[in-house]
Amino acid sequence: MRSPEAPAAVRSVIAQALTVSAFAPFGDVITAGASSSVAINAGSAQRFDDLTRLDFDVQGGTPCVAIFRTSAQMPTTAHRLSVMERHLLGSQTFVPLAQGRCLAVVALGDNAPDESTLQAFIVEPGQGITLRRGIWHHPLLTLGAADVLVIERQAAVVDCEVVPLTGQFVVRLEDKVVLPPVVR
Repeated sequence: MRSPEAPAAVRSVIAQALTVSAFAPFGDVITAGASSSVAINAGSAQRFDDLTRLDFDVQGGTPCVAIFRTSAQMPTTAHRLSVMERHLLGSQTFVPLAQGRCLAVVALGDNAPDESTLQAFIVEPGQGITLRRGIWHHPLLTLGAADVLVIERQAAVVDCEVVPLTGQFVVRLEDKVVLPPVVR
């Protein structure tokens, strides 16, 4: 009599602080101070230009600026990952608003995510990210309820390929990460 196959082990992906060098294979980190600034408005403000490259114009795409409002998606310190998606025709930018925080779970890969490259980054208030086109990523995850400014490609043809992960993965927060209270 054959024994049933043992279930695959669940692998943990530990969320790490977002840094320019660690995130470079996937896209850009957006933050004030990442480039030189110019004083504007009679010196009452500083302007930081060219913080990321937006890529929308393939096959007639245009930029769409939206706000995604999320519920408290990660009320605990772990979240099971089951799918990844990518956009082959345009970049996608995420900037949490107010005190919102989100997780960027990303992977490299051609026809499917290379699960050995899965990484997770915590996008803190005052930061944003731009995913280059073709980068595999988990659908938006936030740490508590949040509004997230999203800049992405808009066109007649939807550009979103979703695939299931073949392995079992959980993204975990480090112990020092404190979840914000749910405020609406």
